[in-house]
Amino acid sequence: MGGPGSGNRTYRWANPSTDGQRQLDVRRLARDGALVAGARALIGWGDGGWINVIAAGGNDGRPAALTLDYRYRRDGGAWEDVRQSIPLDWTPCTYGGARPWFRCPTCGRRAAVLWGAGRFFLCRGCHGLAYQSTREGRRDRRRIRAQAIRRRLGGSPSLQEPFPSKPPRLHWRTYMRLYLAHEAAEFAYHVETMQGIERLGRWLQRIERRRRRPPLREITPAQPGDLADTLDRLLDA
Repeated sequence: MGGPGSGNRTYRWANPSTDGQRQLDVRRLARDGALVAGARALIGWGDGGWINVIAAGGNDGRPAALTLDYRYRRDGGAWEDVRQSIPLDWTPCTYGGARPWFRCPTCGRRAAVLWGAGRFFLCRGCHGLAYQSTREGRRDRRRIRAQAIRRRLGGSPSLQEPFPSKPPRLHWRTYMRLYLAHEAAEFAYHVETMQGIERLGRWLQRIERRRRRPPLREITPAQPGDLADTLDRLLDA
């Protein structure tokens, strides 16, 4: 009976989302050359925090663990120095080489990304975090998917900008697969946007018709004497 959005519910989510949380991506560290025994990397965040990553131990130049030295503060309090050791795991790839993984210090599961939602960097499950995309509607998930592909190729997330060109060392087959996935997601996003606009237009038309509908005729309530005369006539009939 109500208009668009009248049936929506406001939820208080039990778990915080990953948006705005510090993250440590093992894939990015590998691309930056930080996963070599003895290597060091310094990562900074916009809130004034930083983290010093030190790779140590391991075989064949592959470190067995990372030592993290960073600053942490809670709810805008004073900064404090923290040192944390994170084990690494390496799995063989199909065409040679090995892929690095973090081992969550709490549960021991493999993870490509650890999150700094608290004092220590842990996996998403141990921090109780949820992806923000799981809280979006279907239309917004299409947009997020298309923007993620653009970022992966090093381009702008804006759908108004041209699609990014192929990065160096990326196979054309992979690039075309990402291009087709982006086109499908963007097309579905625009289609569902137009459908939403059409629904809104139909709802506004119904509101306008109701506004122009003439008011109901005013009915004068019957007086007690008129009601008694009517009952007498019915009984005499």
